[in-house]
Amino acid sequence: MTPFKTCIVQTTSLPYDKQANLNRALQAMETAAGQGASLILFPEMFLTGYLIKDKLAELAESLEDGPGLTVLRRKAQELSMGVVIGTPLLNPGGKPYNAVVMIDRDGSIPGFQAKTHFFGGEEKMFDPGTSLKAFDTSFGRMGILVCYDGEFPETARTLALDGAKLLCMCAANMSPYEDYHFVYMRTRAMENRIYTLYCNYVGTEKKFHYCGQSGAFHPTGKILAEADTQEEVLLYADVDMADTTAPDDFLNYLNHRRPGLYHPALAGAQNG
Repeated sequence: MTPFKTCIVQTTSLPYDKQANLNRALQAMETAAGQGASLILFPEMFLTGYLIKDKLAELAESLEDGPGLTVLRRKAQELSMGVVIGTPLLNPGGKPYNAVVMIDRDGSIPGFQAKTHFFGGEEKMFDPGTSLKAFDTSFGRMGILVCYDGEFPETARTLALDGAKLLCMCAANMSPYEDYHFVYMRTRAMENRIYTLYCNYVGTEKKFHYCGQSGAFHPTGKILAEADTQEEVLLYADVDMADTTAPDDFLNYLNHRRPGLYHPALAGAQNG
């Protein structure tokens, strides 16, 4: 696998203004491509803004032919750039999903993740995702976590056991929960011997003040890139998906697990 440069876009989103957010995404893609990046991440619900309850169904997109995703797919193909971006997705017969979609370098969509764990009343707006699965991309096997999902060790472990070598987490984490996600994503990297990329908002949206602290982490827990709590920034980090094997076998947590000893409620995260 060929090493590649990633770009994490720590930014704000403009509630309800999908076109403006789309334009900002396209500009960030151009800038990142100029810096040699081939994979770019945007925060949770970036395409529409997070607090859009009254127009959620109107702004949600179809995975197959949503207008915003279609534009992003064309741009991804033009730049040969992978895109990981948060957007509400239509869910026939139910409430929309709070989803993060992965667009590959050829413009295809190899996978997406609907948020599975809800925080602060999100269940009133969204239906939960029903599965956690890794998927294959031109970068290697990848998994996605959506904000609060990453606070449960079982989610990342499930994706790692499904073969993911890279976890991308897109979030709308706010005060007073500073530090949580940065610590968790560094830990998830270490305990699963996997790269993790974490993309969060900054700024204020109605009642929320987003706390930034986006970052990128090596499978050993080394911090590859780190943002502050206030500033919009394009954060770059290099990833080598072949570099996920320890030089020794002493900290091979996935192989050293003993599922037979664990609580039966963990069984779903212990297959593989």
